[in-house]
Amino acid sequence: SKYILYAALASIGGSILGLAVGFILFPTVIFDAYGIMFTVPDLILQFNVFYAAIATLAAVLTTTLAALSACYKELKETPALLMIPKAPKVGKKILLERWDFIWKRLKFTEKVTARNIFRYKKRFLMTVLGISGCTALILAGFGIKDSIQAIIDIEYGEIITYDMSAALDSNIKTEDENGLREYFKNNDKIEDSMMYKTKNTDVIFQDESKEASLIIPEDVEKFKEFHHLRVRTSQKEVSLDEGGVVLAEKLAKELGVKKGDTITIKDENNKRISVPVTGIVENYVSHYVFMSRSTYESLYERDFKGNEVVAKVRDTSKALEDDISKELLEKDGVTGVYFNSGVKAMYGDTIKSLNYVVIVMILAAGALAFVVLYNLTNVNISERIREIATIKVLGFYDKEVSAYVYKENILLTIIGILVGLALGVVLHRFIMVTAEPSDIMFGRTIGIFSYIYAFGITMAFSALVNWAMYYKLKAVKMVESLKSVD
Repeated sequence: SKYILYAALASIGGSILGLAVGFILFPTVIFDAYGIMFTVPDLILQFNVFYAAIATLAAVLTTTLAALSACYKELKETPALLMIPKAPKVGKKILLERWDFIWKRLKFTEKVTARNIFRYKKRFLMTVLGISGCTALILAGFGIKDSIQAIIDIEYGEIITYDMSAALDSNIKTEDENGLREYFKNNDKIEDSMMYKTKNTDVIFQDESKEASLIIPEDVEKFKEFHHLRVRTSQKEVSLDEGGVVLAEKLAKELGVKKGDTITIKDENNKRISVPVTGIVENYVSHYVFMSRSTYESLYERDFKGNEVVAKVRDTSKALEDDISKELLEKDGVTGVYFNSGVKAMYGDTIKSLNYVVIVMILAAGALAFVVLYNLTNVNISERIREIATIKVLGFYDKEVSAYVYKENILLTIIGILVGLALGVVLHRFIMVTAEPSDIMFGRTIGIFSYIYAFGITMAFSALVNWAMYYKLKAVKMVESLKSVD
């Protein structure tokens, strides 16, 4: 009852603190992060009794059941055996010893480290689980930033390569349209341009319907210079085939469409057209359906008439964008001018706001790593106090004694990190798929530096624990080695 009560009180106290953090701190940090990007109302904090009960019950049961299990195992012993110090575990031959070409090249301390790691299997498992959880949280935090960054770097860098678009009046006069073409062709501020026809449409497949933008380029070959159609996984280019359409990946996923399926397109006049899907391409923002000019004219039985001009500018400075916007908006038939730099800036603000969320995740992960490593190292030293005192008697200096224990911690930490990196990829994918809006697809890959940061930060927490335990190891007295187990 003493140990179970201690575990219960500790877990209840921790749960109260955790509920305060979970219901107050985390929502406030995340809400303030959204406040950087959007105009939001005042934050209303709500205490959810059901969530609080589930979280508290999980924490209390986990710790008390662990304490109960440990007590039951110990109290099965006779009082006489419980009154004497517990004998250390007997060492056994490990698998690594069978690989003679590796084992014979290891130093004595390295062999001892390897044996001790497999000698205490529960400590090995708990350390790896705790560290892997820490690393997974950190990697997921950095991975979220990478996924948002992909929208800037890939969507508006590799896929969409034009810098601006000008929306035209649907009833623009022919002379006004020709004047705009001359403006874009002869303006030294603009590198190249082309005409699009865009229209809102409903895409229907097996009773599922999604709103999308239908994009019809004036010139299919030139379109490749302004918008790259490619498969995300293989990076293989996709062409606009005659008689079919190409769908953005997220739209295809939402509808459950695969290459070769036939979809129905419904326009603003409720006209329904069935058309095969000839490709599914990488895309991160909005739902798009791409169709060639000849396919459009054949299916809709009307001539192509553009209502949007996209262009590449020579300089993306704010002053040049303002000049172009002013000049275009003064022309008849132009209803709006948009620059991709504005969208990039918006997502840039999103990434900045995510820094707060990432910091919270790192602190939570760091607390997990520190507590797990500190407790396990503390127990490790307590259980092996006579062993540590004995090697001091044999002439080991304080730094050598510390290294004797630290090598195990470092090796276990590295194993835990490697497991955590794999778990972090799974966790990141789950978060991204679950959290993304219906018309946006976040990036699926994690940058190499995120792996490096996750590895380095976890190792830093491990080093902090080793530093904290150095003084306990230093305080071990050599007289402990003389105490008999019998």
